Amino acid sequence: MIKKFKKRFGKSDREEAVDVKKRSGLREAVERVTDAITFAEAGFPEHAREILGEPETLGRKILVVGHEDTFSRPVIDYALGFAERMGYEIVALNVLHLPKDSKKVGPYCSLIAKEFQNTCEESIAEFYREAQERGIGFHHVVKVGDPDKCIKEVTDEIRRIEFVISEPEALPEVVAKGEEVVIPVYAVAAPA
Repeated sequence: MIKKFKKRFGKSDREEAVDVKKRSGLREAVERVTDAITFAEAGFPEHAREILGEPETLGRKILVVGHEDTFSRPVIDYALGFAERMGYEIVALNVLHLPKDSKKVGPYCSLIAKEFQNTCEESIAEFYREAQERGIGFHHVVKVGDPDKCIKEVTDEIRRIEFVISEPEALPEVVAKGEEVVIPVYAVAAPA
């Protein structure tokens, strides 16, 4: 009986919806492969593999958040060891947090940000060199604003960040003395 109805009325709405999904899924797959081929031919094979999602470990990153313009030795050592063991790349983030009452520094914000950028680039050199020696991919980002918002922006902008490692809440003097500190590590929730 069902066969007679199908023959007489054609496909059901549900079956047509499944066919549309299959066609749009196929279209997206073809577009994704075409994009990957374009990047590969342009000399960006890593980006092509990332678009295709192959292999799963490729392009996975950890975000390491420094204390303003510096990274403490314990955080550098922990992040390098973590990235090396797990096969992750490192994204180092420095955040300049200007006070909400920035009317006093308003006219000088761009100068302060530029000086902060220069200081960060000088202080990141050792971290970058050690990552290169270990064969760990390394990116450096400098942001100005609220640290929580900056971390959110970076995780939205840079794909495949799976963990965030940040400076401990202990005072930098305690960390510098080499006393035992707990280094916070957070898992990044996948976008819904």
